[in-house]
Amino acid sequence: MIKLKAFFGLVAGVSLAALLVPAHAQETCNPDSFSNPDMIICGQQTFEKVDAMLNEQYKKALVGLAPADKKQLIDVQKKWVRFKEAYCEDIYQSVLPGAEAPIERLGCLVQTTNARLGELIALQTGLPLDGFYKAASAIAGKDRERDVAAAIERLGGDEFDDPLWKKYAEGHCEMAGRLLREDVAYCAVRMRFQLPMNR
Repeated sequence: MIKLKAFFGLVAGVSLAALLVPAHAQETCNPDSFSNPDMIICGQQTFEKVDAMLNEQYKKALVGLAPADKKQLIDVQKKWVRFKEAYCEDIYQSVLPGAEAPIERLGCLVQTTNARLGELIALQTGLPLDGFYKAASAIAGKDRERDVAAAIERLGGDEFDDPLWKKYAEGHCEMAGRLLREDVAYCAVRMRFQLPMNR
């Protein structure tokens, strides 16, 4: 009799969960609302879109690589996932118990995922999609040879002393240096430039 009750309890729980999933899927983002629940819905939907694009781009990137490069990209992607999750969780924890904590976490997930998407596209195309080097040239002005390095450092902001980020950046920049001939030191600064502003 106890097993039968447990079985019916499990069936009822699964049925309830099945009813709740479509309800969540039907939630609509209201971009004109500044209420926390609406901002969370919009943030979640934005993150899901960017994450789907990232996964699609990651699969495309793997197809065009030699076996050794493919292995390295898989390793770098795993390091990026560890960094993203820990970094955005730290942001979430720093805002708690505030009601904005989930919004800040979703904003971080969107920004870091978008930055990684750009890196994957750049690995395949060689295009610096973020305009970083153009901005550094504009800041350097006429005396480009002497001042471009200083402009790059200025754009990158302060050092970011996060061990998970460093492992990810080192792996990615080594790959970008080999495949795209991007200066490894500049690559790390460029990646630092793309981090969410609330670091």
